[in-house]
Amino acid sequence: MTDLLDIVKYEAPIPAELAGKIKGNFPSFLRKTDEERVQNLSKEYENWIADDLDFYVTEKLDGSSATFYLNEGEFGVCSRNLDLLETEENTFWKVARELKLEEKLREYGKNLAIQGELIGEGIQGNPYKLKGQTVKFFNVFDIDSQSYYGLPMFLATFQHQFHLDTVPILTNLTMKLPKTIDECLFCAEAKSVLNPNFDREGIVFRTMGRDVSFKAISNKFLLNEK
Repeated sequence: MTDLLDIVKYEAPIPAELAGKIKGNFPSFLRKTDEERVQNLSKEYENWIADDLDFYVTEKLDGSSATFYLNEGEFGVCSRNLDLLETEENTFWKVARELKLEEKLREYGKNLAIQGELIGEGIQGNPYKLKGQTVKFFNVFDIDSQSYYGLPMFLATFQHQFHLDTVPILTNLTMKLPKTIDECLFCAEAKSVLNPNFDREGIVFRTMGRDVSFKAISNKFLLNEK
């Protein structure tokens, strides 16, 4: 079989345990990562074009939302809707330990949350063909001021302070919104930066200061999902 399949070693997939034991509901001092779809923002979209706002664009990854926080000395790990207890099997906590997120947040020295997409084996069919699991980050949330870091501080924090990967940023410079929502949805259709053989889920638009953000889901991705 080695000669036939050209396989010399098999490594079993690393299973993902996403449910976990529940510590409580998603903390009230944080904000969930859900972005509104552009189709539901027709009036707002017109206003943003009229205001001539500048946006940067990131790839929306197909995984599981993850939040890691340090608040008043307590480190916590959350799925999309729940605060999770630490167990050896839970993938959110395993990745947190592998990436040394608690140590990084404590060294930073603020009440802070970092949010991203948990991707890899056992998660949404692993479309990015990764070994194991990891997180690509897209938010830094200041708990005390209840505000997100804008793009310059976001990049500086992850590149120079935490040394962690962000989601793919698709714009070298800021851009204006497409003139129509249909054009915006068309922009969402392309291959993923992480796997050029996979149609990306979509894109996320954010203003530099994080005053406005929304997502555009690729119609091609949705058709493939069905």
